[in-house]
Amino acid sequence: MWPYDHMKEVRQVMELHTVRDVGAAVRDARIHRRLTQAELARLAGVSREWLVRLEQGHPRLEIQLVLDTLAALSLTLTAVDSGPLDTAQEALWNDVLTGLAEGKPAPRSSTHESSGEDG
Repeated sequence: MWPYDHMKEVRQVMELHTVRDVGAAVRDARIHRRLTQAELARLAGVSREWLVRLEQGHPRLEIQLVLDTLAALSLTLTAVDSGPLDTAQEALWNDVLTGLAEGKPAPRSSTHESSGEDG
């Protein structure tokens, strides 16, 4: 038996597929750690307003600041190859990437409803 077994924490793995998923994970981790938005913003080096946008799933946030916020919560981001895309997924991504290359906004997902702000 390892002498520090009582200090081990259960690691939770979350699948994040959208910016809203990332925002929800940040909000859940912040609440779990009993931090206010202002406290987490200070720890992450961002404004509270920026953090609110992240928690709401705003699609246009600087990735390094997102990573800094995850790090402030002791969260890590891991990319996992989950296999080849099916034909419909590939066509959708081709449309999205083509649209982005042409300066068109990415389509919004209709599978997630917006949630109220936690403060």
